[in-house]
Amino acid sequence: MSMESEMRANFGGFWNSLILLFVVIVCMRFASLEQVGESLAERILCGIHLFLGCIAAGFLLGILRIFLGFSNDTYTRAPASANFTQGLKYGIVMGGILIFIIGILQLDNFLGVFQPIASGLITKLIGIFA
Repeated sequence: MSMESEMRANFGGFWNSLILLFVVIVCMRFASLEQVGESLAERILCGIHLFLGCIAAGFLLGILRIFLGFSNDTYTRAPASANFTQGLKYGIVMGGILIFIIGILQLDNFLGVFQPIASGLITKLIGIFA
């Protein structure tokens, strides 16, 4: 497949678009709560920087997947475009999940009305492992 077909396959569709929208929302929410005293333009710029950081992590993971794909036998490995786009998708999602976890742990009211539930679960998890 070509790179365009791989991108359409990995980033097209309802669920993939929903995941990318979730990552954008998490980045914007984190930026808006982290920089409360700043102007709207500063908060949006910070959210865009966070999302671009997720994309950069995806590029790095995509390149890493290409290099690690060469260690497999020729008949069992996927083409480089498939490895890159899959790594890009996983990197963006992992970056969004990391920002989400940091937002829950650091920022008050990151989840809004669901924050007390998340704080209770985190407290119980810490109690189990401590």
